[in-house]
Amino acid sequence: MTLRHCLGPVPCARTTVRRQAKEERLTASRDCALPPDAPSWWVTLEGMPTVEARRSHLLRHHPAFDPASLRELIILGAAVEGQRLAALCGPLGIRIAAISDDDPAKIGTSLLDHPVVATHELAKFDRATPVVIASHRVVGAAERLSRLGFSAVAPFAVLQALDPKRFPPHMFYTGVLEDTWNNREHYRWLAAELADDRSREVLEAVLTFRQTFDPCVLAPVVEPELYQLTGLLTYGHDEVYIDGGAFDGDTIRLFSSRVGGRYEHIYAFEPDPKTFAILKQYFASEPRVKPINAGLYRCEATLRFRDDASRGAIFADDGGTEIAVTTIDNVMGEGRVTFIKMNIEGAEIDALTGAEQTIRRWRPKLAISAYHRPSDLWRIPRFVRRLSEDYGLFLRQHDGGVIETVLYGIPRS
Repeated sequence: MTLRHCLGPVPCARTTVRRQAKEERLTASRDCALPPDAPSWWVTLEGMPTVEARRSHLLRHHPAFDPASLRELIILGAAVEGQRLAALCGPLGIRIAAISDDDPAKIGTSLLDHPVVATHELAKFDRATPVVIASHRVVGAAERLSRLGFSAVAPFAVLQALDPKRFPPHMFYTGVLEDTWNNREHYRWLAAELADDRSREVLEAVLTFRQTFDPCVLAPVVEPELYQLTGLLTYGHDEVYIDGGAFDGDTIRLFSSRVGGRYEHIYAFEPDPKTFAILKQYFASEPRVKPINAGLYRCEATLRFRDDASRGAIFADDGGTEIAVTTIDNVMGEGRVTFIKMNIEGAEIDALTGAEQTIRRWRPKLAISAYHRPSDLWRIPRFVRRLSEDYGLFLRQHDGGVIETVLYGIPRS
């Protein structure tokens, strides 16, 4: 079966999840304190009658990054997004003063004839030079740059939101200003539906970040323990865990450590053949773990995707790579499930559609990534609520950037 047989051309991204090590997760810092009179998203949005007004507000927040006058910048981050930004600068007439990175493997290499230097070496440059953080993890980077004395620092997302034609957005930021404006009633609904004050604080911070791209607003709400809802996400000794986006088994090992190795079964979905081979080998001697070389979706199919690292790996009929996808309902049948985690890079709603019978029957605990597309932040909670009114909805932020915003669904009874 191909994509066109799959009930309509809903695009999603491949499920290969490449996270950095746990020690790289960022926590809130005292260097990034908000002023006590900082406006909230709710108050600020009411004063903006159009999306263009929001864009003007963003420009006032980051005047040094006006695409019309930007002529020089420093790039912090030499990975995929840094490479993409560097490639855009030349045709736009923007001089790259320096490229830096803290990854030892990148320091000393060259990117478009620019040597990659360590972040501390930026102290040699004019502190008024605008610095673009070309990474999805921004809090820690912003704090380091602040300590070095740079006065104009912003995530790459600022340029993508201000001028999406010249700086094509990563899928995390595509239409981000439009989403918040056009769907403000959905976000008001979400604020009312969230089950605790901490969740509402996280929603406030995430939406304010999407409006201002000020890393400081996220710092106070970051909780680095991924897929952990302290005091609310509890486990029994017979858990049946579905890991959507299992990668090399990192989140399986995290889950196993939290339950002390006491679980009944784990179903690990990973479509990338090379990563799957590592996953399968690691758990070869553990019969309770069943690796499945497929992605999660809303039907059984073989999908093609266009592997474009700059914009996400989007499914398309003309894509050059094929992967198998399946559904939780088909794999599990009537089998019991107690916990479902999904981090599948934009396919979460499709995968939840393919798990509808399982979720209605067993009401498992849910931990669903809600950041791969801006609208995921409200669409995924809406979908979960449609599946069951019994779920308490919780929101947590597990990293210092747009990534790792997770919706938790916890059955009330």
